[in-house]
Amino acid sequence: LDEELRPFADAVDKRFADWVFRHNAQRASAFTPEQMDWLRLMKDHIAASCCIERDDFDYAQLAARGGLQKAWNVFGGELDGLMAGMNEELVA
Repeated sequence: LDEELRPFADAVDKRFADWVFRHNAQRASAFTPEQMDWLRLMKDHIAASCCIERDDFDYAQLAARGGLQKAWNVFGGELDGLMAGMNEELVA
């Protein structure tokens, strides 16, 4: 537990950077630039709402980029697992 109080969004940013680093180290290949763009959007949503779920892709910022359908195209079968992992790791 941190002894210094800091904005939640700052903590999410730090946890996101750590999560991406660990995740890329465990994958055969790193996230693509397009995947990273989506992950940053998802991270920003988590920082504002404390979680991300499928329904959240209907909201403005994510919907403007193509919503859930586009995210499925970008991540395929990994999307649900990525959302669960991000919810667990970034909000902890």
